[in-house]
Amino acid sequence: MSETSRLASSCMPDPDALARVVEEIAPKTVELRRLLHSHPEPAHREHQTTELLSEFLAGFDLEFQDRRPRTGGWVDIGGDPKVGFRADIDALPIMEPGDNDPRSGIEGWMHACGHDAHAAIAAGIAVVLDRTRPDTGVRVLFQPAEESVPGGALELVDEGLVGGLEALLAFHVDPALRVGRIGARVGAITASADILTITVHGPGGHSSRPHRTVDLVTAAARVAADLPSAVRASVDSRSAVVTAFGSIHGGDAPNVIPTEVILKGTVRTLDAELWDVLPSLVDKILGSILALSGAGYTLDYQQGIAPVVNDERVVDRATRGIRTVLGEESVVPTETSMGGEDFSNYLAVTRGALLRLGSASGGGDLHSASFLFNENAIPFGIHAGAAAILAQMRS
Repeated sequence: MSETSRLASSCMPDPDALARVVEEIAPKTVELRRLLHSHPEPAHREHQTTELLSEFLAGFDLEFQDRRPRTGGWVDIGGDPKVGFRADIDALPIMEPGDNDPRSGIEGWMHACGHDAHAAIAAGIAVVLDRTRPDTGVRVLFQPAEESVPGGALELVDEGLVGGLEALLAFHVDPALRVGRIGARVGAITASADILTITVHGPGGHSSRPHRTVDLVTAAARVAADLPSAVRASVDSRSAVVTAFGSIHGGDAPNVIPTEVILKGTVRTLDAELWDVLPSLVDKILGSILALSGAGYTLDYQQGIAPVVNDERVVDRATRGIRTVLGEESVVPTETSMGGEDFSNYLAVTRGALLRLGSASGGGDLHSASFLFNENAIPFGIHAGAAAILAQMRS
């Protein structure tokens, strides 16, 4: 018997039955996603989101376990959970265009990273598994605060919700990948995401006499220009690392050299070993850059999240399971991203894999007001997710 045949016979319900249940619940799951999209909420304040998910699952006789007074929660299918699926539920502080349908009903907030779709798909997966394989030991997690640092994943880990799992899966929508495709790769798929705040300081002075003081604006500009390339040059060329600044502020008057300039940025890498030493490396390089300027500095380096490194066995089983029910062409290779994902915090305690869900809608990008989600990805995501979970259960 072939590997695919063994997988189908040992883990999967009847493929036609699985497809029928997905088709049956898809409209209600799309409706749930639209409700979630209309009610975006910030990290740690996803109270209405949590309630909507609880009500949806209760409609299918599934008991949502909430974390009150905290947000988010989980639902278990069958006995002792051995495999998990995680969805994030928070939104971003982005103003949504007025012509979107559905559109955010909370001014200044938008589900611009697809978390509404992740949550709806995860709820659909729970229903499908309960209908087709009610004996499975599966935990579906609805995680708050993925967009914050530190992310909500650490809370769920600390609460013991993943420690007993043998495998954990998650999707992230990919607006560059066509609907009907899952992007997969073994190893690093997203980067670490650290936040650095550099305060450059000096005595200040008159801009007509920069030679009599420390020209902090020039010193800060040197940091902004030189630090990224210096970090890059200090590590093995085979290790991807990116340093970039998003904010520089110092002074108010054109004729006053300030006493302080603050730079804020991020440092990212796909290399888990390099991630461990980046704080000390950045500090050393900063000292070298500023040594001749006379400026002092303080470095607040917040080590945020590690790279997401997908487990080979989990990826292999997931992709085999998806191909079994959705065809060979349903899974394609995917590239690494220098974006960060706190899914990495789960991988410190269990095996896991983050997969990309094709959701192309003709334009737009993540974390942007231009982002548009293709709702045709929802039934496919439910189908693929259920298959990927069940495939983890073969002996």
